[in-house]
Amino acid sequence: MNTATAARLADIYARSLLDLTKESRTVDAIAADLEAVSTLLAQQPGLEAFLASPYFAEQTKRDLIREVLTGRLQPLTVNFLSVLIDHNRGAILPKVLERFRQLYRAYQGYETIAVTVAQSLSQEQLQKLSRELAEAMRAKIDLEVLVDPSILGGVIIRHSDKMLDNSVRGRLVRTVGRIANPENRFKR
Repeated sequence: MNTATAARLADIYARSLLDLTKESRTVDAIAADLEAVSTLLAQQPGLEAFLASPYFAEQTKRDLIREVLTGRLQPLTVNFLSVLIDHNRGAILPKVLERFRQLYRAYQGYETIAVTVAQSLSQEQLQKLSRELAEAMRAKIDLEVLVDPSILGGVIIRHSDKMLDNSVRGRLVRTVGRIANPENRFKR
């Protein structure tokens, strides 16, 4: 399965689960369950490989999930994992978990802001940037920081379908464009 298809399927499953949790008023409980599943997968990499493997029967995978997780997680979470397995989607479970996490954060009122910088930021710089962006947007934000040395310096900020390029490279490209095209020289 290619990456785009996996991402689309993960989105469909995550959205469906979020809708179910809203109907049953268990959004926070299921989100906590999925964080526990994510932690379990990180601690037990063999489990992720087992769930993705075509060599084990769905019934075997489903039995393991029910045996290990029933009583520890909400019934809706266990049933959801069983549905993923029944439809041969164990391989995309990590993508589903990540997509649900994003949707849950949006449900809580957070907006994702992607920031590209030339070099890694210190924890203090990250906190300051996050705080200033949250104040400027008057919103709770999740900050995704990407490091790209090719921008030379400055910052590129992306939110939804908007982008603000205040990188050194971006400013150089715009300046060269103005010099090369005299009719655009005085436009800002």
